[in-house]
Amino acid sequence: MQDTTYRVDLLKEYLKGTIHPDNHLELKTLFEEYPDLFDLVHNLEDPSGLQQALQEYRYFHDPKSVQNKEQTLQNILQRIEKKPKQGIRIATYRSLLRYTAAASILAFLSLGIWYLLSRPNPNTDLQAFKEAEKLSPGGNRATLLAADGSIIELNESHSGIVIGDQITYNDGSLLLKDTQEELALLTLSTPKGGQYHVTLPDGSKVWLNADSRLKYPNRFTGLLREVELDGEAYFEVTSNAKQPFVVKTPSEQVEVLGTHFNVNSYRDEEASKVALLEGKVHVVADNRQSSTLSPGQQTFFSNNQMKTQNINAEESIAWKNGEFTFNNESLGAAMRQVARWYDIEIEVDPSLKQLALWGSVSRLDNFDKVLKIIKMTDDNIKIKIEGRRVKIMK
Repeated sequence: MQDTTYRVDLLKEYLKGTIHPDNHLELKTLFEEYPDLFDLVHNLEDPSGLQQALQEYRYFHDPKSVQNKEQTLQNILQRIEKKPKQGIRIATYRSLLRYTAAASILAFLSLGIWYLLSRPNPNTDLQAFKEAEKLSPGGNRATLLAADGSIIELNESHSGIVIGDQITYNDGSLLLKDTQEELALLTLSTPKGGQYHVTLPDGSKVWLNADSRLKYPNRFTGLLREVELDGEAYFEVTSNAKQPFVVKTPSEQVEVLGTHFNVNSYRDEEASKVALLEGKVHVVADNRQSSTLSPGQQTFFSNNQMKTQNINAEESIAWKNGEFTFNNESLGAAMRQVARWYDIEIEVDPSLKQLALWGSVSRLDNFDKVLKIIKMTDDNIKIKIEGRRVKIMK
């Protein structure tokens, strides 16, 4: 993958005009090795498409789901064959897919995918794409339930708050004076279409995803640092062996000393998940099943059973880094994530809910970019949008 990443960087520099095959030996060699690549890249109108191509390559290259990826590639090839020739020779791609190193093939094929699919098929769903362009993404939106029971609408121009002797925004500007000498509980809530960040009294940091609630004290006292979560949040916990940090959810309890982890525990999801990036955590389910995680592992609690899985932990916090990442994600589960962020209603045909979705899209993009990933998976899917209601049908 490192080799492919470097080659994509070369192509980015070429599109920006900073290098040229006449004076850059590696770029010249690359075009000689892949003669179709010059025409293909030359047709790209936006260098950012190369980053999207690299993202697609990452998911296609996952060896765990070869069959699904081959089907997705087949769908893409069928779409390409239906289109007028645009300087892209499909027979050559088929030969490349058959005989060339897989990593390079898929990365370069993904460039063609981006070029051909960056605009909707003129024969299908044009009205849906026009309506989807109007559905903008979420932003920094949240409310704070203060100790006196008042509800404060937080400023959207800030991304977070800091809990200390006073409550401030993350730039230091004052939000609320803390007049409570005794322990008091605060609740940070994000609506659908919202996200926010809080620095807790011990310095621990929490990023709250859309439609989530975090209850925590204005200061940590006693033997434990306890917070309650309903929804999804990413935690970076300050280490303190004398005062362990505990996250309580409707399904489990996560006990840590100091570590980085993600908790996804929405009430409308089929499973509650805890994914570990750094350190070590101990997860105890309501039925007393438990697991101690190492980095790159996740607990999956569903139907009163807990499983421990090896995962790519970075994918679990793609949302925190501004991305939707669908790596063999079921269409039904993926659309629940999307609906929360865009604050829309999405109805998925029952026969499509288990369809495997692959791809990545920025959470800063409007909803039409998500539709393109769906159509890339299966061009026969029909989309209907009325206001903020979306139907995905066969």
